[in-house]
Amino acid sequence: MMLRPASMLVLLLGLLLVSCDRKQPNVLLILADDMGYYDVTAFRNLEPLSIERPPTCETPHIDRIAEGGMRFDDFYSGAAVCSPSRAALIAGRNCTRLGIYNWIPTSNPMHLREEEVTIADMLRKEGYVNGHFGKWHLGAGVDIPSPADQGFDHYFYTENNAIPSHHKPNNFVRNGKSVGELDGYSSHLVVDETLSWLKKQEGKDRPFFANVWFHEPHAPLAAPDSLKSRHTYNEEYYGAVENMDYAVGRLLDYLESVALLGNTIVLFASDNGSYLEGSNSSLRGRKAFNYQGGLRTPFLLRWDGKIEAGSSSRQLGSFVDILPTLAGLLGIEDPSPKRLDGMDLSAVALGVSPSVYRTEPVFYFRYFHDPVAMLREGDWVLLGYNEKLPYEEVYDTREHAKLKPAEGEPRWAQWGFQRGHQDYLLQQTINEFELFDVSNDPGQRNDVALQYPKRVDRMKEQMMALRAEMIAEGGDWYD
Repeated sequence: MMLRPASMLVLLLGLLLVSCDRKQPNVLLILADDMGYYDVTAFRNLEPLSIERPPTCETPHIDRIAEGGMRFDDFYSGAAVCSPSRAALIAGRNCTRLGIYNWIPTSNPMHLREEEVTIADMLRKEGYVNGHFGKWHLGAGVDIPSPADQGFDHYFYTENNAIPSHHKPNNFVRNGKSVGELDGYSSHLVVDETLSWLKKQEGKDRPFFANVWFHEPHAPLAAPDSLKSRHTYNEEYYGAVENMDYAVGRLLDYLESVALLGNTIVLFASDNGSYLEGSNSSLRGRKAFNYQGGLRTPFLLRWDGKIEAGSSSRQLGSFVDILPTLAGLLGIEDPSPKRLDGMDLSAVALGVSPSVYRTEPVFYFRYFHDPVAMLREGDWVLLGYNEKLPYEEVYDTREHAKLKPAEGEPRWAQWGFQRGHQDYLLQQTINEFELFDVSNDPGQRNDVALQYPKRVDRMKEQMMALRAEMIAEGGDWYD
């Protein structure tokens, strides 16, 4: 249903009342790493499935966000792997348009460019004080922008994963200075820093934006024995999920204790699908693949008194929608001079309209695994392949990599973006297509392309045009 003028008036009046009765709300954005939507009990309890080894982790604190706000049941990440997904989230623009084509290795020229307008940049202009806590993965190396260059006043981060694992990591940096080995688990170290920073904001007349990006449950894993022992399989993974969930609980408890939770917009998501079988329910694919299993994410949005507690939505959304939606919730006009690929879903979140008509399709391109492109329009998903894959529920990421290590190279030598990848993605062709109605076939088992040739042709033309346009804007990092 398209948002009508009368509904827009109601939304604007609502935002006006918000601005009159209290200061701008705080914003807490929580991101898990490689966590499947089925790992969150608030989602798993909706559709119990007979899968051989379902997740056994419990997430009562993440569930509190769902219980106090809105659960989005048809939401996508920014990409099927880390760096491009995070770039799309923080800038509200397709990762390919940003030139973030794959995950970013250390000392690589690819990065989120400083001229991009991030959520932090947008909020700083509105008087917010901003802190980033946890994994960054939007650029690494000398002369690459840090969070300080992209809108954050304080940052405590790792460029990529926690090293050597989530336990006693030694690669955190605080405002440009290495802090050495730390005692504890990454999720709680991140929350310790966040709470310390939040306490310094007490009594100040400025709203805050806390960007909390956990490392869990990305490998290499580590979790307390007390949590691992609760599970009979995938013990470290589920233990890491639960350890992170307890860390989320500490954040929520603090905000509640100082009477800030009621005026804080809380968002929760994962950067892509899980790599673990079962964590994406029975959806096709996993992390790294542009199937439902690689792209679907749990997305929760809470704002007490404004977003109906315990509500849910089937509105199609993705990470590029988060920046414009926050702008809509906060009444920020023209949040970025850049072309945004996302839509403002604030009318849905505030209960003004059950849905918002998408003028922009949800689109993905990643050269490294087939299907290399995905276009979703309404309930229809078109997949574009360099070489079509036979159906499997879970694919082997190394076996199906388009670029493999040469003899004598380490097995992950080609995994991150590098010079040869830039040439490859520019020359790669999309040759074969599949079409799915994901409202009736969420597992993408029944290709209906032959039944709807006109739809395939129209979506194919759009897919190819978007890919060419976005790569041209994303640019060549080695030119």
